[in-house]
Amino acid sequence: MILREGSELDWARFRELVAASPEAARWVDGYPALVAELDGFVIGFALYRVVAGEGELLNLAVEPLLRRGGIGRQLLERLLGLAEVWHLEVRESNQAAIGLYESVGFERVGRRPGYY
Repeated sequence: MILREGSELDWARFRELVAASPEAARWVDGYPALVAELDGFVIGFALYRVVAGEGELLNLAVEPLLRRGGIGRQLLERLLGLAEVWHLEVRESNQAAIGLYESVGFERVGRRPGYY
């Protein structure tokens, strides 16, 4: 597996991964992306933005059959080097994602009632 920067050519595949991931955010186009690729096929991605040294994870999705294999963790660990501080929002019901985020150092700092 390789990790690489995404491009507009990847957006259609991002949409497929999001469609197969109801728990993922709907963001797919227009932002920088880090892509996980295996044998020339996109198996995961992380959309993000970095402004003034702070990063925001906008979306992360992995091919459903390949989840829990470390792909999401590798994407996150690579992203963490791009900014000093990171932010993200996640549905309270998405316990798998929350567990992943907490395992790489994210902490819960607030809750937005009725947000999702």
